[in-house]
Amino acid sequence: MSSCEDCKFCLFEDYGYSNYTTEGTEFICLKKLHPDGSFDRFYGEDKRLNFASKCSSFTEGQPVEVDCDREDLKNYNDSLSSVYTADPEIKALLDQYEERERR
Repeated sequence: MSSCEDCKFCLFEDYGYSNYTTEGTEFICLKKLHPDGSFDRFYGEDKRLNFASKCSSFTEGQPVEVDCDREDLKNYNDSLSSVYTADPEIKALLDQYEERERR
């Protein structure tokens, strides 16, 4: 069975005070196709991630995973697309996601 965890359009973004005090991980479909929108991906199996088997845009690939401290970025305010992917389609979707988050 396909899982959103295995989709290249999946973003897992940790939230909390720092990497040492991570409170959870938010699941986000960068294409905004998941019927539950974004949600906290709790430890263990989450049946909501099985939506991939019904999703017409499911594309197997590595999800984007962002830690609380955004350690991979040179500067905390740099765009996610500058570091987390080389895929031009994912870069554009990450930029759109960040623009929505700033509003």
